[in-house]
Amino acid sequence: MFATQFELKGEPFDGGLIAMKILSKKKLVKKAGMFGRLPPRWIAKSCDSEMLTPLQRVYREIAVLKKLDHPNVVKLVEVLDDPEEDQLYLVFELLEKPILNVPTDEPLSENNTWHYFRDVILGIEYLHYQRIIHRDIKPANLLLTDSGRVQVADLGVCNEFDGSDAYLSTTVGTPAFIPPEALREGQNDGFSGKAADIWSMGVTLYSLVYGRTPFIEENIISLYSRIKSHPVEFPATPHISSSLRNLILSMLVKDPKQRITLPEIKVSIVTYPLNL
Repeated sequence: MFATQFELKGEPFDGGLIAMKILSKKKLVKKAGMFGRLPPRWIAKSCDSEMLTPLQRVYREIAVLKKLDHPNVVKLVEVLDDPEEDQLYLVFELLEKPILNVPTDEPLSENNTWHYFRDVILGIEYLHYQRIIHRDIKPANLLLTDSGRVQVADLGVCNEFDGSDAYLSTTVGTPAFIPPEALREGQNDGFSGKAADIWSMGVTLYSLVYGRTPFIEENIISLYSRIKSHPVEFPATPHISSSLRNLILSMLVKDPKQRITLPEIKVSIVTYPLNL
């Protein structure tokens, strides 16, 4: 979510704990360079994330989260929004932490990576079924419950679509996780939202096992150039299986039309033997 001020508090709720996020609507408006009247809460499905103000993104995310109910997607419990007040309260199930903070010198083991990534796949599959493209899949947006289940969080830059796929035209999300097709000029027809999510999942999978993203540069221009043209390189350590290596490579194919699909990823995950 886009927030300029928030607090995270554990509160008793229905036998468990909740997380309360407190946002200042005025600060969100100022962040967009807008003063005075607040923007409308309704957001058309056709609006691209980059065209929205931070406050509009929050209201759009609320609208999306209200209709979602899946064990691998973060649950919005309640929204408290008084038009007379500045503060906007979002109440979530309490989640402990991201599965991994990248970069790190202590990545996940391959076995734990497979285990957590299965939850990620189920969460993204559900979002795609609900005609939602996440657009910012990364380890920081994958949160662990106290039972060890992963939930996909932060739909602040998501896109809703009609038909079989979204065709996007702008670049949003975290630079190191953006797919190469989003960085190429002259794409009048847009690019596949589902394929873009698959790329970000591939970067995430690589990050979980290696503790860093596959494409690293000191500035954005060099980073984008590397994403578009450089092959994926694998460090000597830690050693990973050929199954995991091949899956990462198939998710990070530069041409989105040749990239592996979510149903094909599910087959790869299901056939991998876990030693839990």
